[in-house]
Amino acid sequence: MAKPRPVTGIDPSRRMRPNARRILATRIDEVYQYDGLVADPANITQLHDMRIAFKRLRYLLEIFGTAFSGDLDPFLEQVKIMQDLLGDIHDCDVQVPMLEAHLSWLEGQEAVSVERMLSNARRGRQPADETIALERFRSRLDAARRADERPGIHTLIAMRRAQRIVLYNQFTTEWRRLKHERFRQRLETTLGLH
Repeated sequence: MAKPRPVTGIDPSRRMRPNARRILATRIDEVYQYDGLVADPANITQLHDMRIAFKRLRYLLEIFGTAFSGDLDPFLEQVKIMQDLLGDIHDCDVQVPMLEAHLSWLEGQEAVSVERMLSNARRGRQPADETIALERFRSRLDAARRADERPGIHTLIAMRRAQRIVLYNQFTTEWRRLKHERFRQRLETTLGLH
């Protein structure tokens, strides 16, 4: 996670508004530093860091909102929407690798179980028991396959990947709209940063 940029020029002896302006200007810059990077859906870390930057901006707008005469609610709402979209994308980015790791673990467990069954069958096998041992092995293997959770996990992975594509497209559409509507400039003007 990207650390917040230090804010320079804070003077505790001054009124809240001038200090709030400095802090908010820095946090707005943090959000927009990811502008070119989030155009690539593979930039998972940068998308997450942008979410954190939006989160910082959101909370500071809530905290300092009373220091400004302009209505910050529309800006706050839009920042929250962006934070939520990026959070949902991040959930997908975290869950898919976790599910894939679980699949690998299941495959490892299955290999160990099959090897154990084969080993037990070899140790206890008598020539007359061979057919019975093979049938027991097949029966256990079929029971394990019926209880197999892998098809459901594969489905969940596919659903989360598809959901991420939709969410990412929503995010980029919103981001382009904000830029087109000059969100940053309007927010900075409302905060008296210009």
